[in-house]
Amino acid sequence: MDNNRIGVQLRALRKAQHMTTQEVADKVNVSQSYISRFENGKALPDIGMLENILTVLGSNLSTFFSSELEEMPEDLIQLMHTVKTLSPDARRKLNEFLQLVK
Repeated sequence: MDNNRIGVQLRALRKAQHMTTQEVADKVNVSQSYISRFENGKALPDIGMLENILTVLGSNLSTFFSSELEEMPEDLIQLMHTVKTLSPDARRKLNEFLQLVK
């Protein structure tokens, strides 16, 4: 996985949580520009920092580095993480709606 892909996935996860880079930075005690550098593929977080960021974003290392997630477009990553936050009833209703749209 390259720097850009890591950045794309981090951005998608952050957006799925409706968080700004500043909010993530505040929660992991770093600067906003530090988080932005990761998202823009300018730098890679060390494994400890990545784990902290993923925890804030409601994910974990194994999910983040799964080959399935690596192949997904940003909007689908956001959708998956949004769906995870829904109640079982809301997920059922969403699925019914999506079946109609399909």
